[in-house]
Amino acid sequence: MEKYYGSRDDVVLLLNVPLYGTKQAANCFYTSLRKSASKRNYKRSRADPCLYYIWTDGRLALFATWVDDIIVFGHPQDVDTIEKNLKEAFVCKSEGELKEYVGSKIDVMRKSNGLATIKITQPVLIQKLEDEFDVSTGKAPGTPARPGEVLSKLHGGELLTSAAATNYRSGTATLMFIMQWSRPDIFNATRGCARHMSAPGTVHNDALYWLIHYVISTRNRGLVLEPDRVWNGSSKFKFRIGGRADSNYAANEDDRRSVSGGRVRLEGCPVTFRSATQRFVTLSVTEAEGAAGNMVAQDMMYLYRSLTEIGLSVELPMVLEMDNSGAVDLANSYSVGGRTRHVDVRLYYLRELKEEGLLVIKHIPGENNDADIFTKNTDARTFERHIPSFVGKDEYMVEGEEDVKKPRRVRFANGS
Repeated sequence: MEKYYGSRDDVVLLLNVPLYGTKQAANCFYTSLRKSASKRNYKRSRADPCLYYIWTDGRLALFATWVDDIIVFGHPQDVDTIEKNLKEAFVCKSEGELKEYVGSKIDVMRKSNGLATIKITQPVLIQKLEDEFDVSTGKAPGTPARPGEVLSKLHGGELLTSAAATNYRSGTATLMFIMQWSRPDIFNATRGCARHMSAPGTVHNDALYWLIHYVISTRNRGLVLEPDRVWNGSSKFKFRIGGRADSNYAANEDDRRSVSGGRVRLEGCPVTFRSATQRFVTLSVTEAEGAAGNMVAQDMMYLYRSLTEIGLSVELPMVLEMDNSGAVDLANSYSVGGRTRHVDVRLYYLRELKEEGLLVIKHIPGENNDADIFTKNTDARTFERHIPSFVGKDEYMVEGEEDVKKPRRVRFANGS
């Protein structure tokens, strides 16, 4: 532009073709793909606008888009048809059988009974962490964070230098991407580090290095999807959805907000898992647990809509489990009084789902609630009891290991 117009600031150029990498380019491709799919009788899911499907002779075929990366599922004949249609509409390249997608390595192990186990790892990003952070010294930690550790803001404590703070943000951002796709075991520890990216201190940096050391030392660990049953291909097959929720009441000392955690399983496979600081202050453990239950119920409803939208069936009612009797009782009744009079919309959402027959809320003992690892940094014994349901049994499991570290809460005040 400077070659032809110099330093003038009153000139705007109109692009005839969107440049790759811009928002306009992504939207332009999405619009073209949607129109092309519609012409070929593919239907777009109303639950997820990036998911397309088609039923052919009783067979379901799907394809999902991540900008211009497309993943296709279905009978080999249907997959070939979708691939042919895409090549007719766009200049594209087939990568063959799914082994990697959006930076994730995907290993599929098939069994003789028709079931398969899928393991998702991200070795490239873990290698990136190893190259950028020196954690070669010391014994590898057995948990993502020190048991009981809760990171708080620095109040007069020692802040990191500008360069160290940039390094902290870079490492935390990489871990945030890893936790979403392949490492549910680091979700809560990463959430804790991410809350302090604006003003990290030495204590936060120590927690980050602990977490990175754990991730590097368990580089082969990843999300494992192992369904309980084989789908028979029928639209009348009743898929099973189950969720569990937990909370850590008033965990954050800075604003006393609680932490919500939960996961949703489809046929025994963890398909969504979350750890999030609640956006409001709850006044009791029961209210905090109810808020966590609402979060998981929303994820369950999204999965329910995703399945029913493409013509599949779901077994009702879906089961939501919580380990707080008060929250379970409130969701299953209409009692009002005491410290629960102010709990309005969030509570009525669960009650409405229950009345419609979509959801049933049940109590589960705390020691059996695997959502616990999404709300707090647990001791090694608790951690290893719950993570096999997310990452399977791997070479890093140490059965019967005693946790010798005492829980501690980290808070810097007045430089102390």
